[in-house]
Amino acid sequence: MRRLLAFFGGVLGGGAIGTVTALLFTPASGDSMRRGLRRRYQGALAAGQAAADQKRQELEAQLVAMTGPHAPDSPMLNRDRPPAR
Repeated sequence: MRRLLAFFGGVLGGGAIGTVTALLFTPASGDSMRRGLRRRYQGALAAGQAAADQKRQELEAQLVAMTGPHAPDSPMLNRDRPPAR
């Protein structure tokens, strides 16, 4: 039990030291850092969406090549429209 408490004390102490060190050596103010991180996040999100769209087009083209063309009312061609009942 004593070793477990010593371990968790070391983890908490290391976390506190790491937090203080990060705050002292941060190269930008908090607002500037948040803006930069938000910009990078939005850029990564846009790049991921573009890559997903491109891959979807490639896979749909492969599917059409393997299965043949679809009917005009096919859900593959009309994803934005709900299927007719």
